[in-house]
Amino acid sequence: MTTGTEIGAEVLRELLAAPGPFLSVYFDLDVRPEMGLDAEERWQGLCRDLAAHGATGGDLDALTQRFLSSQPGSGVLAAFAAGGEVRLSAVLPGCEQRDLAVSGPLPHLLPLLGWRQDHPAHVVAVVDRTGADLQLFPAGATEGARRTVTGPDDEIERNRPGGTSQMRYQHRAEDSWEHNAGKVAEALGTALAEVDAHVLMLAGDVRARQYLTKHLPAWIRHDVSIHPVSGGRSPDGSWPQRMVQVDAETHKAGQDETAALLHAYGEQLSPRGHAVEGIYATLRALADGQLRTLLITDDPASRRTAWFGPGPTDIADASTAFTESTKGLVRAPLADAAVRAALLTGAAVRVLRPGTTGAPAQGIGGLTRYTHIQP
Repeated sequence: MTTGTEIGAEVLRELLAAPGPFLSVYFDLDVRPEMGLDAEERWQGLCRDLAAHGATGGDLDALTQRFLSSQPGSGVLAAFAAGGEVRLSAVLPGCEQRDLAVSGPLPHLLPLLGWRQDHPAHVVAVVDRTGADLQLFPAGATEGARRTVTGPDDEIERNRPGGTSQMRYQHRAEDSWEHNAGKVAEALGTALAEVDAHVLMLAGDVRARQYLTKHLPAWIRHDVSIHPVSGGRSPDGSWPQRMVQVDAETHKAGQDETAALLHAYGEQLSPRGHAVEGIYATLRALADGQLRTLLITDDPASRRTAWFGPGPTDIADASTAFTESTKGLVRAPLADAAVRAALLTGAAVRVLRPGTTGAPAQGIGGLTRYTHIQP
């Protein structure tokens, strides 16, 4: 079983490589008195629904053990079982998905991917004139790796007795601030590159932030979105409030990324552009290994299906004249099959809510790696 706080593309590819069928469960661990049922009763109801649809006892038992080990009120449990074991599980704090259980040939990843894109990779930096405390969050991580940066100079006070030495003390202190800010800027560049983050949350001493901003590499100033948040390095109780702000800013950054992607998609949606739209064109691009980013609408009411096979690019429209027995292909929900092909071919996935302005027709489309002329 894979568990953890980071849900990267490699983890998802490992899940997709496991033999199915799969049970996919999203279960809200928060207490919901308005439902009139406690968590265990809701869980038992979920299991009964799965059993009625042919779920095996081994998978249900494995999922139940994972549920019993969860902390109440910690978010939404996302768990995927196959072959009598839980292949992947994670608790998603702040996830809006309500209880959902799906049995099928592929894991149902759309709610998980939707939550993940609202938690883009980011770095939190709390600075003062001596250095900084950093937290590095890869995309989809719920905990960050902590690092401390200590500047090379410890002459940070410029308030010394007056007289002719005052100016010398002031210049020495400001030189130290400059040197320390340069060290922090260098460490920030390394941290942002390490987790491929384009979002930086910056807190701490106002003057230290000014010095730091001056020393940031040009690529950070141009390519990274910098968001000020409250609090300092001293243990002043500001950490919980700061993390509330960080969560809000990362969620907004994820929404901004979606809006920018849809804008780029709209600009490229032409016969000679780098975009495809609709089921046939998108699945054809996936089958050709051309898709760079899949845009897929998470529509619970959709009943569309597609064929998929053992290879990453084995995918076709359900209307294609294949048979399961002669071609070794399996029919699955369209969205699950498309997500599988995208992740296994190295494409990004962006999940859209129903009714999103600018979403592709038929709820599926994408940006290609090179010009794709639609028939």
